[in-house]
Amino acid sequence: MRGRRDGGASAIEFAILTPVLLLVLLATVQFAMVYHARQVALAAAQAGARVARTDAGGDWRGRAVEKAGTDVRQIGPKLIDGLSVQAGQEGDERWVQVSGTAVRVVPFLTFSVTQRSQGPIECFRPDVGSGTACEAQR
Repeated sequence: MRGRRDGGASAIEFAILTPVLLLVLLATVQFAMVYHARQVALAAAQAGARVARTDAGGDWRGRAVEKAGTDVRQIGPKLIDGLSVQAGQEGDERWVQVSGTAVRVVPFLTFSVTQRSQGPIECFRPDVGSGTACEAQR
C-alpha cells in the first residue's frame, strides 16, 4: 500500500521543475549574449577610436564612425539591435561610443550595451623644421 501512494511523485516533481530549469538555462544564455555584445561593442569602439586618433584628415568623425559600424556588422550583424555610433572630441582627446540593445533570448529581458573608447590625438612631429604636424588638426 505504501508504494502506491508515492507512485507518480517523480513525474509531478519533474513537471514542476522543468520550467524553472528552462528559465535558468535561457537566463544563462541571455547573460552570455549580453557579455559577448559588450565585447563586440568595445572592440568596435576601440577600432573607431584608433582611426579617430590617428586620422589627420578633415572628416575623421565620418571615418571613425564608419570603421566602428563596419566592425560591429562584420563580427555580429544581428548581435546588437538599434546600433548607434558616435564620435567626438574633448580638448586634445578623441572618442568613439558604440551603443545599442543586446539580442534578446528571454522575451522580457532587455539589456542596453554602451562602450566608449577614448584617447589622445596622435601628434606626429616632422623630422625637419619647427612646430608639430598636429596643430592644424584641432
